[in-house]
Amino acid sequence: MDCLAVGVIECAATGVVPPTRLPKVVWRAGLDLNPLDVKRPADVAWLEALIWREHAHRRTRLHAAAAIVAADPPRLVRGDLVDDLPALAAETPSDATLVIFHTSVLYQVEKPRREAFVQTVRKLNGHWIAVEEPGVLNFGPLPAPPNDAHHNVLALDGTPLAWTRGHGQAMVWFGDARAS
Repeated sequence: MDCLAVGVIECAATGVVPPTRLPKVVWRAGLDLNPLDVKRPADVAWLEALIWREHAHRRTRLHAAAAIVAADPPRLVRGDLVDDLPALAAETPSDATLVIFHTSVLYQVEKPRREAFVQTVRKLNGHWIAVEEPGVLNFGPLPAPPNDAHHNVLALDGTPLAWTRGHGQAMVWFGDARAS
């Protein structure tokens, strides 16, 4: 199986020109209360169970991604997003830019812990990319979403930039990335 071929996510992007080159990733780490190991069949089976039956393309993508991760696993840490993030972020190589990324996770966190996370991530020396439901982070007024479908908000360093659809389907840019 050609992992690169199934690793492409088709996304209808509106209002932004995508970059012509990808950033160089020199270090990866993950933080989770219950990190999964793609080398364990039971963990992959659990991830498969989260994919809707009719989304065979996502199942194919999961297996391709699992093969890539199994071949070059990131550092996975069992921990809390507030209590343990600073120590993990401190492991970032000095010549690398720290990027904290999360998607559709903060809605599961109680508001006081969510606010503590925002304060924690803002104190780190790096960038913060969030993709969350509109009401999860306190963005203030947002432009109307492009249609009635469910959308999340893409934000960089706390500045909302775009409406996004689940699973990378679409992105409608409304902000200026240079403003953050």
